[in-house]
Amino acid sequence: MIGTDLEIEAVVDRYCEAIGTQNKDEFISLWTGEPSDVLISGSKYFEGVHTITDSFLIGGIQKMYSSIRLVKEDIKIHRLTDEIAVVIFRYHTVCRRRETGEPYGIRGLETQVLKYTSSGWRIAHIQYSGKEIDPNTLEYK
Repeated sequence: MIGTDLEIEAVVDRYCEAIGTQNKDEFISLWTGEPSDVLISGSKYFEGVHTITDSFLIGGIQKMYSSIRLVKEDIKIHRLTDEIAVVIFRYHTVCRRRETGEPYGIRGLETQVLKYTSSGWRIAHIQYSGKEIDPNTLEYK
């Protein structure tokens, strides 16, 4: 096998950090950069790393939240081939709504497909679903 599961999990950790910092360059560096990079959020579909960055990270996350922390839980890594891994984990967010300052949270399930490239493991696909939670108790509303 190419690389280790720890290297794969490190990419997921960097993704969680990039969501929190909303650092465009760091976020972009996590993706393969191929035109087929995809992020699916609920019923929204974003294709290509620059569309994902501009429409999801900046136009979505940064526009809606003044702060966000994405916390991964129960990660499972499945190697499909030497160069393709599927990562599945539960997550929750701790956010503050930009417009009102109110706390907000989501709990859900995320799937990432990572591909081994000349730059190491990179994200090729993300799909997640979630439901609003009470940000104080982390329980579903």
